[in-house]
Amino acid sequence: MKKISWVQLCFTFVGVFLGAGFVSGQELWKFFACFGAAGLAGFLVSAVIMTAAHGALLGLVRSTGEARIGFLMTRGDSSLLRTALLALQYLFLFGVVVIMIAGAAESLSGLTGLSTILLGAIVTLVIFVLALCGLQSLVASFSALVPVITVCAVIIAGVVISGGKGQTAEFAPEASLLRPNWYVSAATYAAYNLFGSLTTMIPLAEHIPDGKTLRKGLLSGSVVLLLIAMSMIAAMLVCPEAGQDELPMIVLAGEISPVLQTGYSVLMTLSMVVSALGCVFALLRQWELQAPKLQKRAGLMNAALCAAAFVFSRFGFGTLVGVFYPICGYLGIPFVVMLFLNWKSAKKK
Repeated sequence: MKKISWVQLCFTFVGVFLGAGFVSGQELWKFFACFGAAGLAGFLVSAVIMTAAHGALLGLVRSTGEARIGFLMTRGDSSLLRTALLALQYLFLFGVVVIMIAGAAESLSGLTGLSTILLGAIVTLVIFVLALCGLQSLVASFSALVPVITVCAVIIAGVVISGGKGQTAEFAPEASLLRPNWYVSAATYAAYNLFGSLTTMIPLAEHIPDGKTLRKGLLSGSVVLLLIAMSMIAAMLVCPEAGQDELPMIVLAGEISPVLQTGYSVLMTLSMVVSALGCVFALLRQWELQAPKLQKRAGLMNAALCAAAFVFSRFGFGTLVGVFYPICGYLGIPFVVMLFLNWKSAKKK
């Protein structure tokens, strides 16, 4: 692979955050918009943390040559910490599968009026069959869905904001035990999103030519991410009743046009299925690497994984986003702190 430019780094950085959960609006609602205008400040803080953490991560890989996550994000020679980190990665990947099944079922239910239980079972079966066939290329071929749906989300947000004349509606903050305020939300959001980007960002480190490219790419990516997220949060502040729905951006699309709402729902459903499939492939691959004997039982492992994901998906998309992601964030914060400490130690050396 050739050296990458700051533009390539910029859009890779943005891309790792723009998953199907992000463009549904539910993540941004639960972590930021539900706190009112303070949510805008919350995402700004989160973006600063994420940019700094990725700068430390990529800088550490470039300066030490170490690309193993367990050694980058733990201190000392602790096998216990590395095992905990690996377990957290597995938990996060499984959680994404669960949440995407729940979200796809909700989206399809809005289109068809059918039960989310039935639709969730169908989505799970589709994911199981595709994973059984080993269609990893499908994930790559559908990767263009996320940029398309992101552009649609920004356009929808812009139209909603224009229609609302830039005025935000007043409503009580929707705090919870796991998300008591906007700054705790910002910290946990940044932490769990870092785990979602590790496998994509770390391999890029050796292809970044210099520190200037690293800084310029991450800073510009942060600005792009801010523009996208702020527009979506602002749209939900103009129309906060959308946040009461499992898929806020679909509700906002419906405020503009039923055709746009249907198109956005289809794109989001496909994006969620592909996101879940990618995580299933990643989990199965990791299990095979840790225990090669499991390769002979890949079908059974796939079935067990999908069945468990379907069961947990019954908690509902909004509930899962508001509970599972913050828990991953809290568990991930100590590892983010250790990452910064390792980076600081490497700079001294």
